[in-house]
Amino acid sequence: MPKIVALDFETANYPRNSAIALGLSVIEAGAVTARKAWLFRPPANGNYGGIYIRPDFIAIHGIRPQDLRGKPDFRGVWPEISACLAGADLLIAHNAGFDRSVLYGVTGHYGLDLPRFGWQCTVNLSRATWPQLPNHKLPTVCAHLGIRLSHHDPASDAEACAQIFLAAGGSAAPDSVAQYDRTFDGTASMAATVAAAQYRMGLRYLQGEGVTQNRDKGLGCLRKAAEQGHADARQALENLL
Repeated sequence: MPKIVALDFETANYPRNSAIALGLSVIEAGAVTARKAWLFRPPANGNYGGIYIRPDFIAIHGIRPQDLRGKPDFRGVWPEISACLAGADLLIAHNAGFDRSVLYGVTGHYGLDLPRFGWQCTVNLSRATWPQLPNHKLPTVCAHLGIRLSHHDPASDAEACAQIFLAAGGSAAPDSVAQYDRTFDGTASMAATVAAAQYRMGLRYLQGEGVTQNRDKGLGCLRKAAEQGHADARQALENLL
């Protein structure tokens, strides 16, 4: 069975190597089987080697310099983290580009060996699965699915990401990951991305695929996609009406 690891970083500042917290949830056999979280010091970034966290970042995640005093730096927690990542078939995150860049930034800063991993973004997966939502930020998707969330607590965010992946029927299969990459990285604009997702959701409602069959909702999604220029959605409406 594939092993999938959801992760969420918080940082002290804009540089990607300034990670100070990581939450992680492991999915195996279609269920979350492990949850971990760590606090650690960033590279020395304050006066005389002290810890500095931007005040606007503290306002977001609530982690203060005093919370990190006495904590190891990332090298001190890496053996535990790498053990959790070992054998992973896929890493996932909500806005995966950020967390991927932080993971590579902080391991690169300390010269730590990092295996190559496949990645999936649950923002993109959410857009494909629930295009009717007003946006696909983590709190919005969690509210839609009834997932409890303490936003910017990395343990809670990672757990929520894992639950979104499971609810959306995500897959670690290479062809599935590539499909989402093509869909969302290859579209010409965000409008095209949303239209493609609305088209697929319309078909799912019409066919009852993974959702309760509902012709009205299906047609509504197809109309929205067609209004944004999706040719296949227009053709589907012509065939149905």
